[in-house]
Amino acid sequence: MIFKLMKKEFYEFQKTGKLIAIIITFLLFSIISPITAKIMPELMKSITAEITIIVPPPTWKDAFLQFFKNLNQMVFLIVVLLFIGGIAEEKNRKTASLVVSKGVDRKKWVLAKFFFQISLVFSLTSISFYLCYYYSVILFPDTKFDTAIQSCVLYLIYMLFIISLTIFSSTIGNNTIQAGGIFISIFIILVLLNMIPSIKDYNPMYLSSLENQWITSGIYWNSATRPIISSLIVSTVLVLIGIYSFNIQELE
Repeated sequence: MIFKLMKKEFYEFQKTGKLIAIIITFLLFSIISPITAKIMPELMKSITAEITIIVPPPTWKDAFLQFFKNLNQMVFLIVVLLFIGGIAEEKNRKTASLVVSKGVDRKKWVLAKFFFQISLVFSLTSISFYLCYYYSVILFPDTKFDTAIQSCVLYLIYMLFIISLTIFSSTIGNNTIQAGGIFISIFIILVLLNMIPSIKDYNPMYLSSLENQWITSGIYWNSATRPIISSLIVSTVLVLIGIYSFNIQELE
């Protein structure tokens, strides 16, 4: 049943053009990240021709720093905008009650959306990573695969949390605006908590910082153990609360 519902989600994404939008976003930034890193020093020199600025030569690290920057900004924004109304807007349009009235289990319906979103983001992130790596090797032959791929694992865990938060927000909110407000409120609180040293190590937001740290300074898994475990626990709790909330709601 869950797999059939996931296929339904795929066809709806395809029909509305959301699938093309998210694919283009991922692939675009995977290709331009190493190119941007390569040409940025020369571009800076040309812009500041009258001012002497010492710009270090670009390396593969710059390519992946740019890659993760794009993933955590523009790609993150697109993912949230496309997913945040996945449940809330269907409740608002009354299509959720229509689906449930046909005998579809509420828990499986929510899980299908969650697994579809996870599968889509994980697949596109993997493809984007290998594209970025391919072009990075061309521009920077000394590109280190092991460091880059392990940093990408952190990003995937971080996105697991983000998608769990969108599912939670979407089940609580009655429309996209409400769901977006819930998501933004929780996200801002977590960002502020990330500034507190004693809490930071347990904050899922810390993973996005570690991605860059590992690229620049090397892999240190001990620094990621706590945020990874807390992210997985919090993600599970968010999805379970979302399922419970949706189960007890009266759909019109």
